[in-house]
Amino acid sequence: MTFEKYELKIFGFIDKYEKVIKTFIRRFDDIFLSIMTLFKLLLKSFSDVLDLTTRFMRYSTFPLHMIWIWWDIKTYRLEQLEIEQIPLLEMGPQYIYGPAGSGKSTCTYHVMMDYAYRTGKCSLTTDLMETARTDTDGTPYYYHQIFNPSDYFVDGVQVGQFDSDRFNIIVYEEMLTKYQQRNNAKKSYNDEVLPMVAAMGTQRHQGIDLFFFISQLPKNDIAIMQMLKGYHEPKVKKGFDYQYWLQTGKIRFHIKGWKIKSYKVEIIDSSNFKLVDKKVWFYPCVYQEDMQYFNRLNMKEKYKALPKVKGVKMTA
Repeated sequence: MTFEKYELKIFGFIDKYEKVIKTFIRRFDDIFLSIMTLFKLLLKSFSDVLDLTTRFMRYSTFPLHMIWIWWDIKTYRLEQLEIEQIPLLEMGPQYIYGPAGSGKSTCTYHVMMDYAYRTGKCSLTTDLMETARTDTDGTPYYYHQIFNPSDYFVDGVQVGQFDSDRFNIIVYEEMLTKYQQRNNAKKSYNDEVLPMVAAMGTQRHQGIDLFFFISQLPKNDIAIMQMLKGYHEPKVKKGFDYQYWLQTGKIRFHIKGWKIKSYKVEIIDSSNFKLVDKKVWFYPCVYQEDMQYFNRLNMKEKYKALPKVKGVKMTA
């Protein structure tokens, strides 16, 4: 057999099986497309039946379904709201007021996480508001970072720059323990408060979106109060954790959200202000997993570090 005949035989063999493979692929494609078309028809039929079923359920449950509509509107999902639609996230200084246990700090921590998920930026806090999370290799880490105001504000001027590339919220936890307005005649007080107020006025220039002031007092230094964008009174709402009970059989209550009274701050004159445009709204807790990292006793370590006073021994 000559080389040319051998070459022709090889190419003939290749052509023959190439046709077989192409025929197989073409038929496989036809079968696959037919199956996908049938599958789509079945899905559409199922969707149509489901739509008719749910429509029937909606019509047949009148007027009881009005309760469901009311609840759905009341607990409208946060992810469907823009930042500017949430009063707590309106750019500017915000005052969070309420008695102990009202939910001020939990509400603030939740809004810090809400902001972090929306923007990728976390908060600077005066106290440790979260417990450590653990990385895959066991390394502890925190989303939010503690800052000391005296590192930024010294002798009445701002000496430090905020890292606004990573942190866009400044949180003052429990103003009662930090800036008591009765001390506003003291130099040490004014050395921090005056540049801090100036920082609030220039926050856009510094890349800071929000200041949060948490307090058990209804008002603070007049200069701080008159710089406020919003004033909020949260009240925590807790409910039975049904999903947890389904999984474990154990009773547990978790935060459902916060009922909040929000106001705008209107300046009357140089020494007075008033709260206007009252809005009552519900802020649902949608980050349940993150709330387990909220540090409920975030000032405990501060007082634990103080020397213990034994007192006077009493004798009869």
